[in-house]
Amino acid sequence: MTQLISASIGIADAFAPPQLNLAVVVDGNRIIATGAFEALRAAHPEATQHVFENMLLMPALVNSHDHGRGFGNVSLGLDDETLEIWLLMLRSQPSISPYLAAAYDGVRLLGSGVTLTAHSHNPVRWEESHAESEETLRGYRDAGIRVAFHPPVVDQNMLVYGDEDKFVAGLPSGVREIAMKMLASVQQSHDDYFAMCEALYSTHHDVKDSLVHIQVSPAGGQWCSDALIEKSVQFAQQHRTRVQMHMLETHLQKQYALRKWGKSFIRHMDDLGALGPWLTLAHMIWVEPEDFALLAERGVAIAHNPSSNLRVRSGIAALSSMVQANITVGIGLDGFSLDEDQDYLREMRMAWTIGNNRTNQPGTRSAPLSAQSILNMGTYAGAQATFGTDTTLGKLEPGFLADMVLIDLDFSTLDFLADSQGLRESLLRLSTRRHVKHVLANGEWVVQDGKHTRLDEAALRAEIAGQLKSQPRPGQHQALKDSRSMAHYVSEFYSDWYR
Repeated sequence: MTQLISASIGIADAFAPPQLNLAVVVDGNRIIATGAFEALRAAHPEATQHVFENMLLMPALVNSHDHGRGFGNVSLGLDDETLEIWLLMLRSQPSISPYLAAAYDGVRLLGSGVTLTAHSHNPVRWEESHAESEETLRGYRDAGIRVAFHPPVVDQNMLVYGDEDKFVAGLPSGVREIAMKMLASVQQSHDDYFAMCEALYSTHHDVKDSLVHIQVSPAGGQWCSDALIEKSVQFAQQHRTRVQMHMLETHLQKQYALRKWGKSFIRHMDDLGALGPWLTLAHMIWVEPEDFALLAERGVAIAHNPSSNLRVRSGIAALSSMVQANITVGIGLDGFSLDEDQDYLREMRMAWTIGNNRTNQPGTRSAPLSAQSILNMGTYAGAQATFGTDTTLGKLEPGFLADMVLIDLDFSTLDFLADSQGLRESLLRLSTRRHVKHVLANGEWVVQDGKHTRLDEAALRAEIAGQLKSQPRPGQHQALKDSRSMAHYVSEFYSDWYR
């Protein structure tokens, strides 16, 4: 089916000038032409017409790092905390069916204008990681959203970064039993993990239409041995796919690298041969300033998570330094937006606002971050950080996949904005998910008039609520109590790391 889609105003990419009556012709799931509406209507009389008045037509958005939990942690009874303590608390979080979590998250993201998400899976049970991965992918497929799926793997430092045996031995007997129980949770061996990734890749990896990319995720440098990181890079290179890792999210992680190797985490990763155009690093708050040039030279991408970084009290990343170094940067919600509503437009506003704050970047002389650069992070650069540099997402141009969003902009100065640089600024400063009216993903209208066309969002939410209600409360209360007991001693372990 051929479709002719037009809006009162449009932008073909983050840096293109606004165009009045921009039109796009879509054949199946690909864009075949863009231009003025009247000219394209004459050239394609067979096309079904979709004309939207008083709306902005633009490329769909890209969520470059997330976990697809479905509900936020506060909704599930867990307070915000520093990362190392918060991860302990996460062990007591009630479980949600991987299928429902992905389907619900996919619906919410599409309603926010996002058609591609990067999913770093949090297993409910490590021993069932493969089955959970299949169910997660089914949930995203049913929602109609693209996904870069990278199941995590860890093999060290599950409680603290350092001598874990010594830490556990020094605990009081009752707390030591809690620690041993936490450490006894079944993890995947290296062989089992890569066999699972191989099976998922063979079944689901989709180069042609980019509906699913299977990637690998050694979860973070401090949680993974050098051998595991090297094997992950080898898998990515052999399969022409990507690696996504959490990196330098907290000051403690920076200190771990300095204590262990006497150099920055980035320099150590370079020693391993792990830095390259196959790698995306999430968070990246505590980066040594001189390492940005090395990251750019190696072609490493970064997934920036401003709201999450604030909520886990980690800090503010030096976004302007990343841009100045010509690093490809995407923006990710991390399932941890300020309002737990997966509002991607608001997340871009957060990135733009705090990214221009120089108090966390002393001595920098970079130019202020423009609205164009932020919008690029949320579209084309985000797609590159998520799917790789050969992506055909994030722009409205012939040959690209047909993903686009229509946003209701009630601007009385629409004609003026079309001739100025003010349109993108107004979009980033004023818009939220409630302004997203229609979303086309892979050539299909998955959101119309603000409602998902495939799945019932309210029904999914009700089904998840039913699952949560049916879970036994005493076990969750005990798990939370155990986590809080352990948190005191973990905090003590790190007491001198801030000096």
